[in-house]
Amino acid sequence: MRKLRNRWAGAVVFILALLVAACGRAEPQPLIFGGPVWRSGENSHYQVTDRTGKLAGTAMVTLIAGNEENPGGWTLRREITAGQFEVATVLMTGKGYVPVKSYLTRVDDSGTQKVEAVINRAQVDIALTTRQGVTTNQRVSVPSDIRDETTLLMLARTLPLAEKYATRINSFLPVVGLVELMTVAVRQRERVTVPAGEYETWLVEFSTPDRTTKAWIGVDAPHPLVKFIDARSKGLFELTQFVLGE
Repeated sequence: MRKLRNRWAGAVVFILALLVAACGRAEPQPLIFGGPVWRSGENSHYQVTDRTGKLAGTAMVTLIAGNEENPGGWTLRREITAGQFEVATVLMTGKGYVPVKSYLTRVDDSGTQKVEAVINRAQVDIALTTRQGVTTNQRVSVPSDIRDETTLLMLARTLPLAEKYATRINSFLPVVGLVELMTVAVRQRERVTVPAGEYETWLVEFSTPDRTTKAWIGVDAPHPLVKFIDARSKGLFELTQFVLGE
């Protein structure tokens, strides 16, 4: 009888623990981006540390107002020099930041790889040029509400981040033609120190079933991306300089 009672007690504790955990989780809200918190020409500079803690290189993200190729929209350019040289450029609409075109160039000792993607609603045409100079083309179907994975951390600056905030985004990575449903959730408020200074931030997690990127985004406008740990490379990016646009 005592063993049976203990089993029931253990089961009750387990169920209560599950209920508490469920209550603590934020219910995802509809995805609604706010207006741009940046100005054209904004630059965020980072130092990059690899998974072993060794300084590996630098990175820079620039946001530029629309041009002849993308009038009324925004262009995000990300440049990383860490082991290899990589430049990613994404052209987005002015409202909702939906990707229109993207370009990726990677250069290392073995050559240059290029990826170009043209997005037309639920259809993406991708041209991949290998390091051997061979170009292949493919067309993939995607949800019409995708956002380019390269832009997500910066776009999160426009979300109404707050305690227990969560939402979901269809993330698209053109280099592999991959669409993933990503959960974006605020975990806590943290004060962090990086080479650029000390910031009050929201710790935000960008999660898929098999990996999580952690990002620290400034609480105060213009909500700079202060620090992040990339889920793919495991690299740590820390803000060294933040330059406002015009």
